[in-house]
Amino acid sequence: MKQISKIFMLGLAAMMANFGSAAESPSAAKITKALKQLGEKNYSWTTQMKEADGSSGRLGAIEGKAEKGVTFLSFAPGGIPVEVCMKGDKGAAKALEGWQTFDEISATSGQAAAIVKFLKAYKAPVAESASLAGSAKELKEVDGALTGELKEDAVKEMLLLGARRREGQEAPKTTDSKGSVKFWIKDGALTKYEINVQGKIAAGERQMEINRTTTVEVKDVGSTKLEVPAEAKEKLI
Repeated sequence: MKQISKIFMLGLAAMMANFGSAAESPSAAKITKALKQLGEKNYSWTTQMKEADGSSGRLGAIEGKAEKGVTFLSFAPGGIPVEVCMKGDKGAAKALEGWQTFDEISATSGQAAAIVKFLKAYKAPVAESASLAGSAKELKEVDGALTGELKEDAVKEMLLLGARRREGQEAPKTTDSKGSVKFWIKDGALTKYEINVQGKIAAGERQMEINRTTTVEVKDVGSTKLEVPAEAKEKLI
């Protein structure tokens, strides 16, 4: 466990280096301390995505667990239960066909490949919060939350995540990109964060306007139990 904590701290230090001058601010120091505290324990979380019209994201609510370098997710797009297990750069998922590696899933269809692209880029709350804090222009305390605008490049990356590119098409492009992030910290621990990204995406002749809010609530810190199915472990070897 000490070795895992040491590896985590090295990774967190590298991510927090992206803060630049903001790293010396009281707000940045508060987030760094909160993420260190959370990263040394096992924990669970719930992710909710909401579009401007009130509809949920394509994957619906995501339940997550993190323990000893393993991330486990469960969600139900279209009412179909899906489980995902990831460790390092390896991942596997189970839906109707049993456990399959990400590469096996990507080979089945373009839509499946888009979902795998999203999952490969997925970050558990500690890593994602560090990345978001590093992408914030400045963080200030407003109404009990640490709030800041996100840099345009970070927003564009989030807008394009999961966007499908048809064969022969140019890469999707974004315009009018903007975003913000909020962190809630209680008793020195991260309890919730919220991301809002807005912009327009052009992919071939298709035009999309996005205004998406993602809320992540952290729970069961130190008491989360994660049992990885044997079939999933085999796929991660």
